[in-house]
Amino acid sequence: QIRMGDASMAKILVSQADLDRIFKRMSDDFETLNKRQQAFAIREIGKVRGEIAEMLAEYSDDDGTIKRRRLSRILRELDVIERSIRERGEITLETIIEESAEWTARRIARGTGITLSQSAFDRVNENVINYVIRRFGEDGLVLSDRIWGLSGEIRDELSTVIRRSIIRGDSINSMIPQIRRVYENETWKIRRLARTESLTAFRAATGYNAAEYGVMWVQFHEGDDRSDACVRLAEIDKHGQGKGVYKPTDTEIWMPHPNCTSYITYIIDERWL
Repeated sequence: QIRMGDASMAKILVSQADLDRIFKRMSDDFETLNKRQQAFAIREIGKVRGEIAEMLAEYSDDDGTIKRRRLSRILRELDVIERSIRERGEITLETIIEESAEWTARRIARGTGITLSQSAFDRVNENVINYVIRRFGEDGLVLSDRIWGLSGEIRDELSTVIRRSIIRGDSINSMIPQIRRVYENETWKIRRLARTESLTAFRAATGYNAAEYGVMWVQFHEGDDRSDACVRLAEIDKHGQGKGVYKPTDTEIWMPHPNCTSYITYIIDERWL
C-alpha cells in the first residue's frame, strides 16, 4: 500500500471499471454489516424491557396484581424508562455510526491500495460522526430528536398497556407479553433508524475519504429500489461533468432519503494514472 499525506495524490493501479466493481462490492458487503447493526440496535434498546419488569414487580402484591392507587407512581416511573430508552438509543446509534465510518475507511484503503495518514483517518471519522449526528433531515430533526421521538412513542404505548392492565386487575405475568408486543411493534422504527443513519455514515465516509485522497469527482448510483429521489440525483448534471457526477462533499448525495441504499464510486483522475 501507498501511504498518502493528508491531501496528496498517489498512483492507483486499477482501471475505472475495476474501481467501480470494488465500490459496488463494498456497498454490497456494507449491507451485510448493516443487518448486524440493525439487530444490535433492536437488542440494545430492547434491554429496557427488563427494567420495566423489575419496576412492575416492585409495585405488585403477592397475587401478582398492582393496586390502582399505585398507577400514578408507576406512570411517573415510565419517565425514567423513557430516559433510559433515549440514552441507550443515543449510545447505540453513535456506536453504529462510528463503526460504519471506520469500516468504510478501511475498505476503501484496502480496495484502492492507498492508506491515509492516522491524523487524516481520525479526522475523516470525526467529520462523519459529527455530520450524521448533527445533520437536519427533511423532518427538520437531528438524530437526537429522532431518538427522543422514538422513546416518547414507546413510552406512550407502554403507558396505555400498563394503565389498561392495572385497571382491569391483570397480573404482571399477563402484562409482560403485552409489553413485549409493544417493542415488537416498534422494532421497524428502530430498524429504519439504524439502517438510515448507518448508510448515511457509509456514503459520508466515502465522500470525506475522497476529499482526503484528492478525488475531484464521484459518481452517484441510485439504490436497489430506484426511488424517485435517487433517480433524480443520478440524472442531474450539476457541475457539467456528466449525469450523476458530483463533488465528494456534495452532501445531497449522502442522504437522499430514509432507508436509501445508493452508493458512490470514485472517478479516476488522470493524475492517478
